[in-house]
Amino acid sequence: DSIEKNTEGLLADGQDQQTNSVYHPLQQAEEENQLHDNVESNEMLRNYSSSETDSDSSSGSDSDSEVGKYFYPQIEQLEMAKQPEPGMKFETLEDAHRFYNTYALLTGFEAKRGTNYMRKKFHLICNRSGKSRATPDLQRKRKRKSIEKTNCQAKVIVKLTKGQWEFTTVRNEHNHPLCPSASLTKFYLSHKHISTEERSFLKVLQRTRIPPNKVMKIFRRMRGSFGSTPFKKKDGTNLLCAEQHRKENSDVGRMLMYFKEKELQDPSFQCMKQTDEDNIVRSVFWTDARSRMDYKIFGDFLLFDTTYTTDRHNMLFAPIIGINNHGRTLLLGCALLHDESAETYKWMFETLLHVMEDKMPVSIITNQDEAMAKAIGEVMPQVRHRLCKWDVLEKAQQNISAFIAESGNIKADLDSLVDNSLTEKEFEEGWDALIERYGASENEYLQILWQRRKNWVPVYFREDFYPFVQSHGCDKGMNLLFNDYVLSIDRIEKFIERYEEIHKNITKTDEEDRLQTGTVPSCFSLQPIEKHAADIYTRQIFLKVQRELLHSTAFNVQEVQRGAVYRLNKVFNYENPEFDRNNFEVQVESGTNAFKCQCAKFTRDGILCCHIFRLFTQFGINQIPEQYIVPRWTEKFREEKEKQYKEKCSEQMDTTMRYTNFMTKMADLGKTICSDGAKYDAFMLEVDKIQENFATAQK
Repeated sequence: DSIEKNTEGLLADGQDQQTNSVYHPLQQAEEENQLHDNVESNEMLRNYSSSETDSDSSSGSDSDSEVGKYFYPQIEQLEMAKQPEPGMKFETLEDAHRFYNTYALLTGFEAKRGTNYMRKKFHLICNRSGKSRATPDLQRKRKRKSIEKTNCQAKVIVKLTKGQWEFTTVRNEHNHPLCPSASLTKFYLSHKHISTEERSFLKVLQRTRIPPNKVMKIFRRMRGSFGSTPFKKKDGTNLLCAEQHRKENSDVGRMLMYFKEKELQDPSFQCMKQTDEDNIVRSVFWTDARSRMDYKIFGDFLLFDTTYTTDRHNMLFAPIIGINNHGRTLLLGCALLHDESAETYKWMFETLLHVMEDKMPVSIITNQDEAMAKAIGEVMPQVRHRLCKWDVLEKAQQNISAFIAESGNIKADLDSLVDNSLTEKEFEEGWDALIERYGASENEYLQILWQRRKNWVPVYFREDFYPFVQSHGCDKGMNLLFNDYVLSIDRIEKFIERYEEIHKNITKTDEEDRLQTGTVPSCFSLQPIEKHAADIYTRQIFLKVQRELLHSTAFNVQEVQRGAVYRLNKVFNYENPEFDRNNFEVQVESGTNAFKCQCAKFTRDGILCCHIFRLFTQFGINQIPEQYIVPRWTEKFREEKEKQYKEKCSEQMDTTMRYTNFMTKMADLGKTICSDGAKYDAFMLEVDKIQENFATAQK
């Protein structure tokens, strides 16, 4: 309120002098705002990195030089602002500039420094001073970065006299419209300002990957309203660009130094490099002992994600992802690749197998990439390779967006056909009907999708092990693992930093899942089969099985062929069904007690579907048959595999394996010790004694 009142006072004092000024605040603010919106990041770099030549003076302070030539007045300065007059004196040139800039803010124009004489006499002028250029072509497009010059004579001349800066000449008359509203003039370049503290806080928010719109919400809340925030969302983005340009991108060198330090600190850490004929590092693959052990146990199913690239070197960031016995994500290794060629991918897969002692995965899912498919076919020909359905459909939408817009519901119908087909014949007949219905027989991209259907449509992989890809969105989420941590194009240091952070979070989650082993989960029913599932499965897998048991209550059973074929009819709708259809058939072999459902969930995910569970209830089967218990999802599976792995490691007795055994044992011991303060103190005393004994022995 005081700012607005002071504005009115200043306007009243200068009303007689400013007879040529017309009040058009919205027009003026829009023009200046358009100018600022198009300031490129390199301009921001110049503004933030150093001041203009004419802004340097012996009386300048460090804080002022950091801000540059733009000032934003404090509340006290706004309240004490008044019209400039000849004879006013200031301690420094910056003080004089701040005073005039505050007056300009409240009056409604933008002030800037003009010419100077031997750095002892400066002109502070209106940004519309100077003559306008001739415009012979009246039809030419208006330049958004230009300001219309009106030869405005408003200015002050400040001169260094006896150690002080004095206003010797003052002209307050303008020949153009003014914009005397603080909420609008704050968008003028000379009034835009991000303080040192705000800039530091902004960098912290950007490093933690807070989106720009949320950053603005935080600053608005801090300052009270939108109108009191003297910068815009794009200013934050430009600041980030300027920050990245100021840093010389020595990512590759730092990365190699970091990996070298990791190898010295952790003997189990492995880093493999691909070099060219000049011995220059082109690609890098790295993993550690825990990841290698996880690969030995859970390396039957892998996800490869090549969504992300580094900003300067355009290297592909390729994390190798697996699924543990809790159905959660694992990081089994990572690669930085210099290009997307088949040779580079071939090196990555060969390196992976070499580090993992030639253990082959059973199934792999990747992004749509012909070079990667070729490399997999050459290095791992027996592996079942599937393309990410979500990635294929997203690229299809981009390529045929115009056709989709004209055709109406073809996208929804295509998604439904892909997701809900239970047999290859059903999908192929549905595809023909879809193409005919929308007249898409001549669409080349849809023809390509049809030709490659066996590489990405889920129904062609119904008999292959792709755990929870279809049912719980892993197919879509495979390239979302790093979304909250890194940008799609980012610096190498950021990828490595976030990789370590995600790896720690995954390890922490795994330890929390292990601690749940001794607890009893809640059951929603009194069925013995639910209690049996709770006893054999890990907690997270049990929750998935429990969901299937719950959904089984939504079906009625109809016998189609006596003792052999049964139809399950949905009589009650439930949320997020895996297949949006009402009928399923289950085949039964009474002699072998074998059940096979159309949905093929058991072969895909390794757990029984709700349709078979409904038949179990019908037949009075109270326990899950042994042939339908996949050891991978049980509580004891990891313990047994780890024991075998440790025994193998003890036979080899090399440094890497000893380190793995030691860290695993310490992790198990730490669970018991850290919960008891006395035990922890006693244990740490013993560790100190061991360290002292080792130090004495080495002497």
